[in-house]
Amino acid sequence: MARTRETGRPYEYVTYAPAGYTCGKCRKPIPTDTPCRRGDIERTSSSPVAVYWHQECATKAGGAK
Repeated sequence: MARTRETGRPYEYVTYAPAGYTCGKCRKPIPTDTPCRRGDIERTSSSPVAVYWHQECATKAGGAK
């Protein structure tokens, strides 16, 4: 799993995903009223992209709790 450049951890903080986002792990939609984890994934060709994960998926992947 990609890591963020600032902290070395994949998950930065808990927030709410904007409408239309899917989980970076399970690829299922994230409801806008459900807390989720947000992080940035670096890309070599341009600026980092924001990625959102369900809380359960972040825990299963070994992220911060």
